[in-house]
Parts: sequence; structure tokens; C-alpha cells
Amino acid sequence: MGDDVIGPLVHLGDESLPDGVVLDRQVLDLVDLVRLTATRDVKGIATGRFSRPSARVPLSVAGQPSYLGFAYTQFALPVVAGPSLDFDFRPAHNLQSPRVLGLLLARVDEMHILLAPLDHPHEQVIVVGDDGLQWGWHGDLDEVPEGFSTTLGIYTGRTAAELLDRWGRAVRGDRPRPAADTNPITSHLSYWTDNGAAYWYRTEAGRTIGTSVAEAIEALRANDVPIHAVELDSWCYDHEVPRPIAEIGYPEEVPPSGMLLWKSRSDAFDPPSGDLDPIEQFAERLGRPPMVIHSRHVSPQSTYLEAGEWWIDALAAQPVDPMFFRRWFDDARRWGVCAIEQDWMLMYWFGVRALRSAPDRASAWQRGLDALAEESGVDLIWSMATPADIVLAATLDHVVAVRTCDDYRFAADPALLWTWYLTVNRLAASLGLRAFKDCFFSRRPLPGDDAIDGDQHAELEALLACMSAGPVGIGDRIGHTDREVVMRTCDTDGRIRHVDRPLSLIDGCLFGEPARGERLAWATTTSTQDGEVWTYVVAINTSAERRTIADTLELDTIGLDGAREAHDWRNGKVQTLDALTADLAPRDWALWVCAPPGEHADAGDVTKYVTIVSDLG
Repeated sequence: MGDDVIGPLVHLGDESLPDGVVLDRQVLDLVDLVRLTATRDVKGIATGRFSRPSARVPLSVAGQPSYLGFAYTQFALPVVAGPSLDFDFRPAHNLQSPRVLGLLLARVDEMHILLAPLDHPHEQVIVVGDDGLQWGWHGDLDEVPEGFSTTLGIYTGRTAAELLDRWGRAVRGDRPRPAADTNPITSHLSYWTDNGAAYWYRTEAGRTIGTSVAEAIEALRANDVPIHAVELDSWCYDHEVPRPIAEIGYPEEVPPSGMLLWKSRSDAFDPPSGDLDPIEQFAERLGRPPMVIHSRHVSPQSTYLEAGEWWIDALAAQPVDPMFFRRWFDDARRWGVCAIEQDWMLMYWFGVRALRSAPDRASAWQRGLDALAEESGVDLIWSMATPADIVLAATLDHVVAVRTCDDYRFAADPALLWTWYLTVNRLAASLGLRAFKDCFFSRRPLPGDDAIDGDQHAELEALLACMSAGPVGIGDRIGHTDREVVMRTCDTDGRIRHVDRPLSLIDGCLFGEPARGERLAWATTTSTQDGEVWTYVVAINTSAERRTIADTLELDTIGLDGAREAHDWRNGKVQTLDALTADLAPRDWALWVCAPPGEHADAGDVTKYVTIVSDLG
């Protein structure tokens, strides 16, 4: 490969650039590098719309391409399109998807092309407009200093996996991924109270949320469910518009208003006794478990704005100095927090225009959080992150996990979220990041149960969580945990049985084929132990039309040469195969464990989803 491959497939049209901005293009190490550089200080270039680039370069892909884009939304919504650029989220035909993308993958015949940022991911966008594709600086960027330069990498090759991994290594460099054991939230089973969980703004009758959660964890421990870390979501602090706290039931109204103060909400916990803060009192009751505390954008009405310099907008405010957030980490350390879940990252970005008006303000905030994490020993989890936030996380040392799909039970059809998760996991895996699926219910509904008591897809949700390479968090209501399902994700001490990298869709399922009913959703990951590699293959029927699908996966298409001993996890059958075949009803699933080549057929502990635990950390 070289110019003969790279050149003809992606064409750059006539650029439209502000005075003082120049374009150059070169091929280096089989990567087509396209750069925009400011030759002097440039001001007043904003167009008034994020989706109308201030510096733009038309792009076109030869042939009849299929596209996968990662949209500039929370959790990097995956959107697909054909040659006409009719981008949408295939499983949800009624969802109008945004047309600003953080990166773009195209498939033309037997070739794949990846267009992705190699630096400054917050300033670069790919826009789908009436005139086709354009790359450049987003339209809210208003000023750049002399020397500011952004680089788009255009990678071309036979497989998407190859291109994404090459790009991920270029972004991450030599930075190692934090080992799972560096934080309790990634090493052991946890309990969560976020959206979709039983106790998200909900309580048992006559109890506060804090008491309900404490009693649920105590009951789990009594039943030998080894919960370690505990997540307290946004219900634990005050918002500009208070969300109602009610007895079990789903909240009707959940306004996305900003935080007033990062301190205990009085009606969420029992009144404190002695000198302990309510959160500390909660932790004390449970023996001081490691905790995850949620954080969100600051309200313009917060008293925090009375000191220091702030960028203030209608929905959110952002301190100019990222060291403002040191108070978060000081409190977290006192409370015994192992990680701050930095949520609503999309709102930080789109809620404060000043954060977008000059380059690197968002990255300075996130690098500041990473520095404070290093200083305090309290790590970070990204949630509601844009594609740019996910890319930047690969260059940070203390982002221990990234949420890769929207909230559990957020969609009427869970297949939408499974597709989202398994697709965005491709980014996380290539960038060396651990994924997080969100919490899940572990028990199937019983007769008479209501919506808060179980999930008919509990076992698949547990499997997907376990193969994230990141946190595994249950959100069950007290007394509604299926211990057998939970214990398939971890060892008796609660240690998560990790894979090498997040479970992700294969190349042949990235462009909407499973949702259109053309294929099952095939996803793979691996466990490496003592230098040998076991491959897990998951198949799910995610057809939007909900029809039964029969499909075959040739093992050589996922890099397994020759026949392998394949253990069919759900029926216990072991066969030597060079292809896997499944005939699945809507939302049904299958799991195979493919052993390394050789005479043995050791599938490991088949009572667990991850039968062989990875030793790669």
C-alpha cells in the first residue's frame, strides 16, 4: 500500500479556509496526514453553528462506500449510511441522528478507510451536509493562536480492525493501560444506583435512598454476593432544579439541570449523627467500602461562581482554572472514593460556548482532572462522553473506564443499546481503554414483578458487562438478585473475570447489517493466559424487524486459522469447527469459547462467562 491505495480512495476538494490558515497533505508510514495550521493569530472565524466548520475541506470516498460514523453526542452514538450519506442509527428508524461526526469509517468493496483525528480531537469534526462530507474546525471555534495545527489521519487497509488498532496506537503512544487491579471499580464486582438501577431517585417505602441502598448491599453480602465498590449517583447532591425522590417507580421528570454544590443532599440520607457527613455516615455503616461518586456540570446559579474566573452560559458554567475541581478530589478522598464518575460531559462541551471558542480548553479541563487524580489517588470514569472525550482519554493515565452506550433500560428495545455498546467498544478497545456497559438487573422477572424487579435479558446483560474489560455493576432492588447469574461474572471473592479488551462487533457487522436482519450481531474478544489465546464469540439476534435469523461465521474471518475446538457455552457441546452456525429467535444469543490451536480442548471454568481469565491485566 502507499499512494496507489491511499490517493485514489479519498479525494480532497477545494478548501475554504480563513486568512492565515493553510492546508497541507503528506503520506507518512502508509498514513495520509491532512493538516490545518494557523500561520498567525487568527480571530473572529466562528460561523455561529457548530456544524458549519470555520475551516473546511470537502472529502469524497471513491466507489460505492458504506459508512460508520461516531456522532458528536453522548456516548459517541454510532450512525451508519450508504453512498447517499443517509446517516441514521439503523436500529431506530425514527431517531433523527446528528450529522456531526468525531471520526468516520468507510468500506469500499474489500477495502476499509478510517478518517480520524491524531491530535486536538475536540477541535476537529467531520460534517455530513448537503454537499457531502467536510472535515475541518468546528464552527464555534472563534480564535486560534499562531502555530495551532490539527491533523486528520486517513488510514486505508483490508480490515477495520487493522486500521482502528493502528490509529489507536498512534494516539495512545507507549502509554500502558492501567491494570484492572489498580482500582476496585475495575477489579471487583460493584453496586450501582445510576439511571436504570433500582435506587436512582427511588426508595423503598419509608426509607431514604441512602438507607435503601445500604440495606440492599447488606442483604447481598448476607447472601454471599461479594459486592466491593458502591456508586452513588447524582441523587446524592443538590441540583439547580431538584429531581423528585419517590418510592419505587420510574421518575417522570428528570431535568438535566446543573449542580449547585457537591455535597450531601439532605433528603437523600438519614439525618447525620455526630460529626460525620451523611455520605461518610453511609460509608461507615457499610464498613467504608470503596465508592464511586457521580459529578456533573456546574449550574450558573451555584455559589461556586462567587469566587474565581468562570465561563458562564445559560445551562452550565465552567471554571477557567481546572484546579477549581481539587475540592472534588479532597472530598472524595475523605469519603473513601476510588473513582469520580465524570458524567454529562456532553453538557460541559455544548453547555458552555466559551469552552469551544478557543482550542484546547476542553482538553485543559480534562488533563487538569487527570492531574488531580494523580495527586489524590482518586481515579476517573468518563460518562456521556463525546468521541473527542473518548479519544483524549487514551492520552490520560487515570481514566479507568469509559461508558460506551446510553443508560440501561433507556431504550424500549435493549438491542439498540447492545448495538451501541458493541460498536463504540471498538473505539475503546483500539484506544486501550476499558469499557463500561452501565448497570444491569441480574434476575429475570417473576410472576407479579413490576418493571423495577427484573429483566428478561438479565443473563445477556451480565455477559456483556463481564466482557467489557471494565466495571461490572449490578443495580438490583433489594431481594431481587439472582446470585447464580452474578457469580458467572466474577470469582467467589468478587474479582471480575476479565478479558483482554472490550467485546466488540466484527468488521462484517459494523455497518448496520444485524439491525437490518442481514446477519446476526457477531462480537468477539479474547483471553490471553500464559501466552495462549482463547477467543470468545457472541452472537445476538438484534434484527429491528424481530425475525428469526440463521447465520454462519467463518473462523478465518476473525483471524483464527484452521479448525478450533469450540465449546458451545449454552448447551455444553464441544466440536472441532472452522465455522460457527446459529439459528436465533429475536433477542436470543449464543456464546462459544474457541480454544488455542493444539490437541487440548480446555475451555476453562464453563460455569463462568469468561472461562479463562486474562493475565494481561
